[in-house]
Formats: sequence, structure tokens, C-alpha cells
Amino acid sequence: MKKQPTIIQGHSKERGQSLVEMALGLIVIVILFSGLVDVGRAYYVYVALEDMAGEAALYLSINPPCLEESALCLDPNNADYRAEFANNSGLLDYTQVEFIVDPVNVLDRNEVSEDVTVIIRYPHSLITPILSQIAGPQGITLSASASQLIITEYVPIP
Repeated sequence: MKKQPTIIQGHSKERGQSLVEMALGLIVIVILFSGLVDVGRAYYVYVALEDMAGEAALYLSINPPCLEESALCLDPNNADYRAEFANNSGLLDYTQVEFIVDPVNVLDRNEVSEDVTVIIRYPHSLITPILSQIAGPQGITLSASASQLIITEYVPIP
């Protein structure tokens, strides 16, 4: 007659309890890490937006009439082009960027030492299921702005 192995009372139940605890804890950890990935992506996009706004504002402070492509300011010599290509990360879709300049008409108010402000807004989609449910299907709108003093006086050519 073979001797049956002795089972310590409650030992097999502890294995099951540890497995359940690990499974529940792993779900929480995965959700937290994926949320951190979303926060990291949003911060990266925000830094790119700041660079884009800063580049456009700096260019407009030197060349006030060159807001967008015109006969006077062909690419790459305009603020819109400079903002678009300051984003070399490939993470942003520039067609979704909202590009705002204050004052709206830089040509009318282009005196030296006046401010020109560039505001860039971008709809950022989230990939984490829980955060995307909270933010909605459109995601969140990130915004960055930069201001510079106009340092060049623009004299229109008659």
C-alpha cells in the first residue's frame, strides 16, 4: 500500500488566493501604465506645440507681414510654414492644427515693440480605454502659445 502525500491544511487554498490577487493587481498595474503612456504622449505633443508656436511668433516678430503664403512671402518664408515644419516629430497631423495669431491682422498693427502672439490648438486622441471614455471620442484639446515683440518695422512697397 502506497502512502498518500500529506496535504497541509489550507496550503492549496493560499495558492489560489495568490493567483487571484496577482490577476487583480496586474489589471490595475496595466491600466496605470497605459494611462502613463497617454500622459507622456500628451506632454510630448504639448512640447511640440510650444515649439511650433514659438517658431511662428519669432518669425512674425522679424517679418510681420509674412503670416501665411503670399506673393511677398513664399514658402519657407512665412510663419505658417515655419510652424508646420518646426514639428518634425511626425506625431502631429498639421491639417488638424488650429493656428491663431493675435493681432489678427499683423499688417495693420506692426509697430516696433508691439506684441504678436501665436496660439496653436490641437485635438489629441487618447489610447487608454478608461481615459478615452472620460475625455470622450474627440479626446482632449491641447493648446500652446508664444508671444514676441515685433522688432522690425514693415514699410509697404508702393
